[in-house]
Amino acid sequence: MSGTGDWCRRRCGAARETVREAIRGPGEARDGMLLQAKGAAAATVAWCLSSLLLPTNVTGFAPFTALLALQSTVYRSLWESAQYLGAMAVGTAVAAAFGTTVGVHAWALCVLVFVALVVARLHLFGGQGTQVPVVALFAFAGGGGRIDYIGHLVASAAIGVCCGLAAHFAVAPSPHLATARRQVEDLAARTGDLLRDLARTAAGEAPDEDARKDWPRRCEDLAAQAARARAALEKEQENTRLNPRHSWSAARESIGRCHDTIGMVERIGTHIRSLARALSHTSPGPETGETGAHRFPEVSVSAEFSASCAGLLHAVADGLECLGPPGGPTDPDRFRRRVEEAERRYEEVTDAARDGSLGRAGEWPVHGTVLVEAARILEEIKQASDLAAETHG
Repeated sequence: MSGTGDWCRRRCGAARETVREAIRGPGEARDGMLLQAKGAAAATVAWCLSSLLLPTNVTGFAPFTALLALQSTVYRSLWESAQYLGAMAVGTAVAAAFGTTVGVHAWALCVLVFVALVVARLHLFGGQGTQVPVVALFAFAGGGGRIDYIGHLVASAAIGVCCGLAAHFAVAPSPHLATARRQVEDLAARTGDLLRDLARTAAGEAPDEDARKDWPRRCEDLAAQAARARAALEKEQENTRLNPRHSWSAARESIGRCHDTIGMVERIGTHIRSLARALSHTSPGPETGETGAHRFPEVSVSAEFSASCAGLLHAVADGLECLGPPGGPTDPDRFRRRVEEAERRYEEVTDAARDGSLGRAGEWPVHGTVLVEAARILEEIKQASDLAAETHG
């Protein structure tokens, strides 16, 4: 009982927090509450209209289809409604064909359901394909496949769809492009922080061995955050389509830049993972690592190389910060100076690798990894700047 009580308290607490967020300001919580209110209103109006205009044996379909028509976005609502009406047309047609030819029998019902299930498996109507056998059963078993019953059934569903869509268009969900953009900005900022932490790792400033071992998890967290940002952006992208409160053409440029930024971060994340894997097994100073049979050796690299590598990664992070994704650099001259500084640091690392003792076992892969991955990250940043300039131009 105590477990049930704790579960109820957690659920009640979550509900109260949702209500507070909905009252506090625009966002997912308010959109969810508004969608529920619109669903209740649309279902009630649909039931009242169908009760006035149609026989009582079909009025239940009106509020059901009103709720079905109310999806999270206007675009999805129209798409799901169109698919449902198509599925309903096929289901009622199958029921009418059996009802008017062979009559209502158990074997006829069996064949009808089989045919309707085959049609549903063709995925002609997306997620609404399962409605084909449902509607066919109602029309055949409830109305005997009679044309007059099927006509009333279709009219009831049409009333529900119209009420649901009317509620959506009357109070259309507001797109939250600014929120999605902030998520992308936070993602880019976190990428810059990872680069700076990686620079401290290269300089031997990592606080302890656990911090070095934590890099795989941090890279996975960055990838997960990028996936969440992309999902949120795609939701808002869908929310702008056919939305009377926001033009899709006005949002297209901003959404495109956000998608480009997320793609850039995902690619940079793979380079950071490779850099972290190499630098997590290095230590500046005299060689002290030993090669084990089942572990990476700790490679000793020169202090000069470590300092140059740290400076390069800090410079690359500065370039990413000045890039200001997803909008692009607000100060192109400052961004250009940061990129030039990163390129100068890259030359320093190249010189340190060329002048160092590459003959020591296991050292040359660290040099190569740092040079290749840092160059790729810098190229990603410059390419993102070029895309932003083309977009603004």
